[in-house]
Amino acid sequence: MNQKRYLQELAYHLRSLPKDVRDDIIEIYRDQFKIAELEGRSEEDTVLLLGRAKANAEKELAIHADQISSYSTKETAPFADLSQSVEQANPKSQPSARQKTNIPLLILLIILNVMFVLVPALGLFLAGLGIWLTSVVLMATPLLAFWQNSLFSVPEFYPVLAAFGLGVLLFVAMHYLSKLSNRLVQAYFKGMSRLVKG
Repeated sequence: MNQKRYLQELAYHLRSLPKDVRDDIIEIYRDQFKIAELEGRSEEDTVLLLGRAKANAEKELAIHADQISSYSTKETAPFADLSQSVEQANPKSQPSARQKTNIPLLILLIILNVMFVLVPALGLFLAGLGIWLTSVVLMATPLLAFWQNSLFSVPEFYPVLAAFGLGVLLFVAMHYLSKLSNRLVQAYFKGMSRLVKG
């Protein structure tokens, strides 16, 4: 399969997206072919490296799921305007599909985040860091106790074992809490980005 056929197939599978979004995606893949050509790879090798056009289209549709058009594919002729977009020679002449940023809303969100979100977020981060350090120190308790006096007596052994177990539990809990907080922070920033870009 050559570049033209690959891009046509990709465009066909992306037909449910708006034309400007579809053109941007096709341009990205067209650029991959240009880069591969500069590196001396053939179009066939580039197609193999990129993977199947249908699989890439499904990935792009998942990314742009919120922009999928509601019109029926039977009512449109997908290849009529798609082959024109694929064969356009000058990519700079295409209009940009990027949405404009709402600057006043962006400034307002920055001010609100600095005033109300930054300090609690910093506090939670420092508290989490403190719990991480506490868990490491509790897990190191047997080593510290053994270093201080080389033999344990039975009454000292149980509190040291309990401290070690508590350290392990805290460590595991903080691992999962860190993953959860990372997802929440990413979702928060994506939400703010969508709010600003409209």
